[in-house]
Amino acid sequence: MDLATGGIALFSIMVAAGIIPLIMAFKVKVQGLRILFLLLGLFAIIHGFYHLAFGYQQELLADAVFEPASLILLIGLGAYYSKVGIA
Repeated sequence: MDLATGGIALFSIMVAAGIIPLIMAFKVKVQGLRILFLLLGLFAIIHGFYHLAFGYQQELLADAVFEPASLILLIGLGAYYSKVGIA
């Protein structure tokens, strides 16, 4: 499997994994869970775009845009979970 095909495959998997929490974010009535699902879904989709850009050898786009954005979402998810999820 070449790099582009691997990037497309990982992108597809991450987007598919991110759509489910986003759908749940719109169906759940509990505000805390809604935000957690939203952050998780956005992280998965943005991280999928990272793999797609890296697969097409766009390292600058992948490393300068998508990696920091997914890292910020992941840290935000952890911080929000530690604030709301445990209580």
